[in-house]
Amino acid sequence: MWRCVRRDTLVLHASSPTHTLRMFRRHRYVLVVLFLIGAATLAFSDAAAQSAGIIEGQVVDTGDGSPLPGANVVVEGTSIGTSTDPDGRFRLTSVPAGPQTLTVSFVSYKSSSTTVDVEAGQAQTVNVELASEVLEGEEVVVRGLRRSQFRSINQKRQSLNIVDALAADRIGNLPEKNIAEAVQRLPGIVLRNDRTEGRFVSIRGGAANLNNVTLNGNTLASTAGSRATALDLLPAEMVSNVEVTKAVTPDMPGNAIGGSIDISTLSAFDREGAFAFGSVRALSHDQQVPDLGETAFPFRANVTAGTKVGPDDAFGLLISASGSRRDFTTSGLKGEGWGEFSGEGSIDLRPDFGGAVVPEAQEQIVERNRRRRFAVNASLDWRPNKNVEVYLRPYYTFTDEKKLDNELEYNMVYDPEDYPGDPRPTTTESGARFARGFGSVDLSDTDEEESLWGGNLGVEHQFDGAVTLSASGSYSRGVLDRRQEDAEFETPETTRASGVADMGNFLFDYYPENPDYVGNGANYTANEVDLEYNENIENTYAAQADLRVPFSSAGVSGYVETGGQFQARDKSIDAADTGYDYVGGGSLTLADFEAPRVQTVQVGNGLMPFANTQAMVADFLGDLCNPSTEQRFAGERRCRASNAVYERVGAEDLAIADIEDDSENAEAIYAGFAMASVEVGALTALGGLRVEHTSTETDRFQLREDEEFDPEEDVVRQTFENAYTNVLPSLHLTLQATEALQLRAAWSNTIGRPEYDDLGAFSEVEIVEEGGNLLASVNEGNPTLDPFTAMNFDLAAEYYFPNGGLASIGGFHKRIDNAIYTFSSEQRNVQDPFGQGRTFDRISRSQLRNADLGTVTGVEIAYQQPFTFLPEPFNALGLNANTTLTTSDVDVPEYEDSPARPDYSFFQQSDLVYNIIPYVQTGGFEARVAINYQGEYLEGIDGSSPLEDEYVGDRTTVDINATYQFQSVLGEPELLLQVQNITNEPEVFQTGRAKNLGFHYRSGRTVTVGLSTEF
Repeated sequence: MWRCVRRDTLVLHASSPTHTLRMFRRHRYVLVVLFLIGAATLAFSDAAAQSAGIIEGQVVDTGDGSPLPGANVVVEGTSIGTSTDPDGRFRLTSVPAGPQTLTVSFVSYKSSSTTVDVEAGQAQTVNVELASEVLEGEEVVVRGLRRSQFRSINQKRQSLNIVDALAADRIGNLPEKNIAEAVQRLPGIVLRNDRTEGRFVSIRGGAANLNNVTLNGNTLASTAGSRATALDLLPAEMVSNVEVTKAVTPDMPGNAIGGSIDISTLSAFDREGAFAFGSVRALSHDQQVPDLGETAFPFRANVTAGTKVGPDDAFGLLISASGSRRDFTTSGLKGEGWGEFSGEGSIDLRPDFGGAVVPEAQEQIVERNRRRRFAVNASLDWRPNKNVEVYLRPYYTFTDEKKLDNELEYNMVYDPEDYPGDPRPTTTESGARFARGFGSVDLSDTDEEESLWGGNLGVEHQFDGAVTLSASGSYSRGVLDRRQEDAEFETPETTRASGVADMGNFLFDYYPENPDYVGNGANYTANEVDLEYNENIENTYAAQADLRVPFSSAGVSGYVETGGQFQARDKSIDAADTGYDYVGGGSLTLADFEAPRVQTVQVGNGLMPFANTQAMVADFLGDLCNPSTEQRFAGERRCRASNAVYERVGAEDLAIADIEDDSENAEAIYAGFAMASVEVGALTALGGLRVEHTSTETDRFQLREDEEFDPEEDVVRQTFENAYTNVLPSLHLTLQATEALQLRAAWSNTIGRPEYDDLGAFSEVEIVEEGGNLLASVNEGNPTLDPFTAMNFDLAAEYYFPNGGLASIGGFHKRIDNAIYTFSSEQRNVQDPFGQGRTFDRISRSQLRNADLGTVTGVEIAYQQPFTFLPEPFNALGLNANTTLTTSDVDVPEYEDSPARPDYSFFQQSDLVYNIIPYVQTGGFEARVAINYQGEYLEGIDGSSPLEDEYVGDRTTVDINATYQFQSVLGEPELLLQVQNITNEPEVFQTGRAKNLGFHYRSGRTVTVGLSTEF
């Protein structure tokens, strides 16, 4: 990819492992200690092995012999139990010698109990057949959606902590496009969209960067500029199971304020024999803004194949690949710069809420998008015997997006000092007239590529009768490359661009009083062309080892487990900005690239000119001002465009832009844990302690920018180191009150680490003179930021219906300290703190700080049931529904006594979230309607004014999914029809307590028709 940036000694180069290696050497003794944890436990393993045996086998359907994955297998009177794998197979170790009762259950099937004579040091094989008690008629079947729900419910039931799960109804067949969209169907999940597609998720108020995301138990690198893992990088086709843990246990990473998401992929041992599955789907996407150019054929396709080879089928090979492409247009409307209009001809950007609020500008946005995704993952497994498993699971995903923007903006200028009485009320109460203004059109061409790749290598050894030892290592690399060309065309600020802003509706409109002037592209001159480049690179390395030793004595059974983990990250954030400024000669106007006008969905932009973004990029950067062919005269880098002279930005500006947002970051985490699970009668208790030591190192710049900027004197590179240790105890209780009723309680402690580069001791100072006043703005890092800490309490009751349903209610309470927010302050008449001997009229400062105590309290209610107890044909119906009700607050110290500030709820926490999914399944046909509602939530606090606090509005989406499976010589082909966002629900952002328009975004609905089959 071509990069138009200048490099010099100030640039932070691409990510290097130097920081990580240095920290590893400094703390290597910690790693050694962690991996020695549990060595004393091994001394008891031989004795345990001599007094215990093994029970293994398979659980199948008595009707057709198909395996039952997720069946519950327990040894009565002990805490020894497991769930069957996708092949229906199970293996129980450390079973006490002598007669034992083995009980097997599966939702919607009759339980079975078998007596097994266990011999010490020996393995007993027991195959179990279960008969369905659901199938009252031939038209009701347990497959597809029902089978996936049964598996998920079993996984939840068997867990020793509080989890929710999603299971694919067959290999790689989640109905959503990606993992984020699938997870939103679970209780307590808030989805963050990005142009028609789910990207990040919040769990119980824990933002995406505060939750842990793992793939096959190993941490993923992030391509974002933060810790957040973008789940849209992982297509649904590569996934077999997703588990969301809401109360983590000591063996899990502590960075989980909301919870932890673990994504599992397939292996060849998940199915009998050789198998293959594939699908091809054609898409049709609503074009919100037509006539923006040709679109390519949209599609979504995938193929998965696996087999076992070698002696005794000891080697398993699986590969899965998927690809997709969508071309679509989107329409947006923005309100910017909200201030208060007192009604007496004045605007105050720091209001006391005494008057009406008006915007500075309205922006209408038209986008043409192309999004492509490709992913491949594999699983290489070796199982030489029943006690040893070795695996290697590599993966690679790639997403690229191209976006062409036309951003059409009405700017309403108000300056009460120069223009008294401006703005003035109109004859209607909802409008205000602005006597001056200017039009602005931004043409933007963005190319963005994201890639995520890596793998994990692991081994698990089950010693006969007792100990299980597992160890694994992983590497993950995430890369974001983003390039944007942005040309800004503006009219002069003039009374000819006067107009009226009508705020009668949330989607307010602006009416120019001289539409001929505002709508003439020849009046818009290109005053600057920006070239921006961003690169994020993150490498993640991890290693872990766990040792589990079961025990049974005096009617009490359980296990003890201990282990150590090491994780290292290095992240490079590199941003560069260059371009051209107009310096004289002729003019390059919007008329040079003007195109037929189009309408936005929200209010229509027919009064303003429209332009061809691709033509601008091709002409200006291709033929006119391409840095590789630019003309040089007078010793300066200049170019001509339509007889206008444009000059490359100066070396000083380029140097500033090339470093001010750059950072290099390294982090090492050393963790050790010890825990035990004990079963006494119907009560199971799991408790333990986790200790995490975090060490960070961040490189940022001290930067002072003014009219006499000198890169040698005004830029200082600084390295800041930080370290902290967290002790995280937890206790989880599960009571099997009756065969159907299960009660849970949990107490856990978690943390949320600050963003890497926010800990840097950097300072960015910009000094300007305006109207004889000396002004400065300061953006500072905060090396004293503490991590979020949360103490979590959970109570839950779960009732499991005999026919495979679930009704549950759970309450949770989180006490969260040290939430991070942006604090802004202002000083006036300050004696120069920058060493220049001048007095500043105003200094504005912005810095991230820790808030005081925040709380999140909520209730989660879930109901899932197939209505098989109803008479035909209603026994084919079913319902999956859940709701989460939450109340939250956070104390922000600086704003507690401010009458202008509202009481804040916790960041990214909706008060109400629910899913309602009715479905029908009969014969080969099944269909569902998925309704998802997310209430509004606080996105962030703006320190400069409560009018600019950011909220995300409430949103209700409706999706439809229908399939029909029929028999053929080619297997069991399945026809598919999907409609996503059938109501074309917008994404809405609001500003301030009055919930004024921030951003309203419509992206249309998607219709998918496809065919899949499995061999």
